[in-house]
Amino acid sequence: MLAVARVLLALIALAVAVAPAAQATLPGRNGAIAFAQRTASGDLVEPTVEHTRIVTRRVTGTRDRVLVDCELTAGLPTSGNCAGTSYTSPSYSPDGGRITFDAGERIGVMAADGSGLTLLPAVTANDGEPAFSADGRRIVFTGRNDRGTTDLYVRSVDGGSAQLIIHDAGEPSWSSRGVIAYVRSGNVYVARPGGRHRRWVTSGVSPDWSPDGRRLLLVRPLSTLTFDTPIGRMYVVGAHGEGLRRIGPAVDASDPKWSPQGNWIAYEVFEAGVFAKKLGSSAPAREVALTQTSGESGSVASFDPSWGPLPR
Repeated sequence: MLAVARVLLALIALAVAVAPAAQATLPGRNGAIAFAQRTASGDLVEPTVEHTRIVTRRVTGTRDRVLVDCELTAGLPTSGNCAGTSYTSPSYSPDGGRITFDAGERIGVMAADGSGLTLLPAVTANDGEPAFSADGRRIVFTGRNDRGTTDLYVRSVDGGSAQLIIHDAGEPSWSSRGVIAYVRSGNVYVARPGGRHRRWVTSGVSPDWSPDGRRLLLVRPLSTLTFDTPIGRMYVVGAHGEGLRRIGPAVDASDPKWSPQGNWIAYEVFEAGVFAKKLGSSAPAREVALTQTSGESGSVASFDPSWGPLPR
């Protein structure tokens, strides 16, 4: 059984590693950290049972709050809230009252307590990686194109038509100053919401704006990796590419996110889970959600952190 659980964990880790998340950190008081979670159990006889969830936890807390949970057996929904079939990339609204997320092929929106889940009409064959604008009225998101990559779109969070703004781009993050950061071919760029005034910033992936919109937190992947996943050291750089410096613990991390007050960062460690670290502190990082494997219990993987503000 232990061997089977290890295989399940490896499959979950590989599935989430190749799907970088997009969020945006906007100003406020530090609230809960939302993250995606997947569990798997089963053996060579029984079909694999998986759960895909959006979960929240306070950095000082010890209990998870499950907002949405879909159970899949052999890949098909069997119980739970299965409006979508894969819950990843949560992103808070500026007032902390709503969360938008990747629900599989479409984008989901719900209240921060998990109520009122709705799916936005599909724009492409696979919409994802949503992030709120500073006014909370719009989202930027990715849509699959016929070139094997994604394009960036902007639409009202309540639906309506979508505007294609940038071709062949991913991992969008919308700043409090109204600028969108995105990734193309391993480089971070910025642009205005309509796609104008595009500018290269630096090499890297997984950009997240500081709450004041003046700096970007990002990852520079390790060149020694042999698979396609954005794991590396975390850096901060000015919005115009100035002052690049490495920050945080010397760990191989992915998907770093600022807290709304700008004094903490949350990040994922491959096959270890989600952690939070207070900037400028020598104290160890706090474990927010640990990935575990234990015999017949199967496996659980936690990833895609997003730090929300306390609701206003």
